[in-house]
Amino acid sequence: MKHWATTKERGNYLGILIVLRAYKYGGHILMRLVLAPVIFYFFLTGTTARKASMAYLRKLHGYSGKASPFQKLPTWRNSLKHFWQFGLASLAKTDAWIGRINKRHVKNCGNTHFRDLEQRPEGGILIGSHLGNLEVARAIASSSYCKRMNVLVFTEHAQAFNRALRELNPNVAVDVIQVTNIDMGLAIMLRERVDQGEFVVIVGDRTSVTDPSQSITHDFLGEPAQFAIGPWVLASILECPVYFLFCVRNANGQGYDLHLDFVTEQLHLPRRSRHQHIEAILAQYIAQLENLCQRYPYQWFNFFDFWQQQTEGTVGNAD
Repeated sequence: MKHWATTKERGNYLGILIVLRAYKYGGHILMRLVLAPVIFYFFLTGTTARKASMAYLRKLHGYSGKASPFQKLPTWRNSLKHFWQFGLASLAKTDAWIGRINKRHVKNCGNTHFRDLEQRPEGGILIGSHLGNLEVARAIASSSYCKRMNVLVFTEHAQAFNRALRELNPNVAVDVIQVTNIDMGLAIMLRERVDQGEFVVIVGDRTSVTDPSQSITHDFLGEPAQFAIGPWVLASILECPVYFLFCVRNANGQGYDLHLDFVTEQLHLPRRSRHQHIEAILAQYIAQLENLCQRYPYQWFNFFDFWQQQTEGTVGNAD
């Protein structure tokens, strides 16, 4: 089966920079006019992404039952709306980094606020997902608070996007760390930063780029899917507070709902029962992800077959 990381990213640094500069000086109206045909083109030509979008929307509909956010089985129109929301999320990233979105546009919906993190001497790990817009959350945190965010990214496209953003706003107080694997060298470096009061941001809804077998299978929207064990193992190595972080556009499209939730003071993974402990915290994570997918159905942006089963070495026991 095709792994998500083998899907070629469409875009490069120069192209992204040109688009961002046009957005900065042309505003929303110009960029939406440009964005509409681009999104429609990707929708027509991106067969894999379009099928993945439809599969996700229909699984969400079936899983939710009477609580489904859709009145009937989703069609290509719902999928096109899903693509359009992805385009709007890309614009929102730029809005956040050039200062057009600030904390006044964000409603805190979780049990923790960024100011709570600011008041604690230690750092922590924030585990997010491809639901909503982590870029908005981290931009707001960086512009309003002093704690540095170290963001782990796994694609060159993400690195190029952030490099282009720095061209527009050199005061971005975020370290974007492009990685292919979470090894001990990286863990030691991140542990030092967390000990200095900084935060690590990582997503939990992808499998490993280099070793997809390092995953654990758990039901998501009613069907088994694979989730990387890396974020949870990293959290245990860092020996720091663990939080879930989701930032989603609200129903009226005028602001954002920030779901920042404290999970545990420290994640312990005893060797003999590591599988069970990872399953327990992963179940919490997936439960929140499912709930938010139901509330914000068009904002989960994994455009590949998320429920595919790897053909080699899938971890059934994380020991």
